[in-house]
Amino acid sequence: MQYHTNSKTNFKLGLDSDIIICHNKSYISDEAEGLTMTVGNIAKHEEMRRNGSFNHRATTVTAEIFNNSYFFDAHDLVQVKYEMLRAVEKDRREVSSTSATFGFSRVSYYQIKKEYDESGISGLIPKKRGPKGSRKLSISDIDFASSLVDTHTKSQIVARLKEDRGVEVSKRTLERQLSGKKNS
Repeated sequence: MQYHTNSKTNFKLGLDSDIIICHNKSYISDEAEGLTMTVGNIAKHEEMRRNGSFNHRATTVTAEIFNNSYFFDAHDLVQVKYEMLRAVEKDRREVSSTSATFGFSRVSYYQIKKEYDESGISGLIPKKRGPKGSRKLSISDIDFASSLVDTHTKSQIVARLKEDRGVEVSKRTLERQLSGKKNS
């Protein structure tokens, strides 16, 4: 990344980005992402990338509300999902065509609606993917094994987990869990 500084704003530019001066405002054109944004949007988009709410498929959003709008941002995944739900629920638009104009499938619409109905606006925030914790040992199993570390070998702890708790794990899995590392 290259850093570009003007008298008012600091911002990062990708190697294939250009600065465009138009109507006394600074714009950045990033052809790799297929977007042009104001300097003020750069920080917003960087934060959305960090927190996982950046819509990498913004070019598939063809809904009129996102065309040439300063407020509505097709790169804001939470906003796109909310506006899609609003268009169907409040404007009584048809699900298949509406979801397509917002860059989603009909099935995705119903999944998004379910998350929204269950969790409200926070249900629209993308969840982290992959395992969320230990799949083989529960926290109580790990605590049990930890209490035996000073007095038992790894093989003995594995045997005790199987006998006392009905949990079968390898010595290597036990070592990873006791060290606090994810499965690798």
